Amino acid sequence: MSDPTAPTALPKLMHPVTVPQDAAIYTGLSTDHYAWTDVTADLALRQAQQFTGALDAWQGNRWARFLLSQGNLLGGYTHAGQPVGWNTAMQGLPRARVSLTELSPRLVDLLWTTRDVEGQPAPAPWPAARDALERRHFHGLMLSGAACSYWVAGRLVTGTLPADGAGAWLFSPHSEANRAELISFWQELLSTTHRSQPIDAAWQEVTMRLADDHPCLDPFAQDVTFQNGQLTIEDDVPVDEFRPALTAALRAVLARLGLRLVDLPVTNLRDRPEWAASGLETR
Repeated sequence: MSDPTAPTALPKLMHPVTVPQDAAIYTGLSTDHYAWTDVTADLALRQAQQFTGALDAWQGNRWARFLLSQGNLLGGYTHAGQPVGWNTAMQGLPRARVSLTELSPRLVDLLWTTRDVEGQPAPAPWPAARDALERRHFHGLMLSGAACSYWVAGRLVTGTLPADGAGAWLFSPHSEANRAELISFWQELLSTTHRSQPIDAAWQEVTMRLADDHPCLDPFAQDVTFQNGQLTIEDDVPVDEFRPALTAALRAVLARLGLRLVDLPVTNLRDRPEWAASGLETR
């Protein structure tokens, strides 16, 4: 029997999710009075000032969202994450309502990386789902009706939470759909760390201790292994299981060896979205 609290099917984002309004610059301006040429000129000036945020335009059921980070236009999109260009938006929404909101780079990144991902039902109604989201280091957006909350590596950052007992949909760029990229990131992170400071012995020690909370780390099961600087993850270990397990293991290894995260020679990995989602710097 299906869960009666589950929300209506929403495989992809079909409407622009709510953004925090505490730093709104303007909201619902009509292009009948504030023409697209004025919007364009204003946005260009803000780009030169390293603006980070979202510009939304809508007309009836049609809409477009453009995201900028430190003055760079990441791009625009509409229903289900379909890309849309600036000129197309102006032509397709000639009498639009336009809003501009300043956001943190972290929130812009969450909006951009979840724009076209497949949604998955939350593991339980709210607030029962919270423990699972924190445990699996959920990274993305949680939607329930008009409520939208923003999560970074299992930590609620901002937004509106579902009503008690309500179901929700989860939109995360770090799911089975990009399993290969996640495994590649962790392989490079651990192998680079190992080349700097051999961690095989510490890994075996801490994973024995962590196996109760993260069964995939059980050295006897061989689901996740690390030997001679090489990480191997069996195909049947879910992303939601190995992501938090690897974070816990690496954190424990560094503590065991007296190393700090900032000491790792992994500068090239710190700009990867997988790094932000790992939770290594948020605990």
